[in-house]
Amino acid sequence: ATTTATTATATAGADAGVPRAKFIEDVAAHVGERAIDEVMEEMRARYGRYKRLEAELQQARIRLSTQLPDVRRSLEAVETLCEKRDRGDASGTTVKYQLTEATFAEATVETPESAYLWLGANVMLEYTLDEAKELLETNVTACESGLEANARDLAVLKDNATIMEVNMARVYNFDVKRQREREAAAAK
Repeated sequence: ATTTATTATATAGADAGVPRAKFIEDVAAHVGERAIDEVMEEMRARYGRYKRLEAELQQARIRLSTQLPDVRRSLEAVETLCEKRDRGDASGTTVKYQLTEATFAEATVETPESAYLWLGANVMLEYTLDEAKELLETNVTACESGLEANARDLAVLKDNATIMEVNMARVYNFDVKRQREREAAAAK
């Protein structure tokens, strides 16, 4: 029998090289004597890092969401073969398996003792049914925990991006107010 298995990768955390955003309580103290362009550039750079990491996490989520059903299908197939083996079913098992995106093939397996798992990168390995089942169960768990971690990371990252958006708006508004005050003082 031919089945597919892929290993889930851990998602990058929101703390992965990106400092947490802090709400700027006192904008005047934060800006100090620095030029607004310098302050805004720093904030835009950090905001850009948050957005890039968010895009990476969303891509990882899509990849894991796609992998999980494939790994579950593979696990179901191996479990079916294990059940037939354990019952001592001597009749052949007819299985349909996916060759490509839209191409399926049919095969008859007489007495299943092993399964070939596609690991990716043009690598396929033969495992005993018990080893294949164990590996696929591990992969399902890894995919599920990866999706959970990804959701947490995305939530934290979105919070940080929102804080940066608010901070940038407050700094911009501070600059507008300061400019108006300077213009009013110069007009006197």
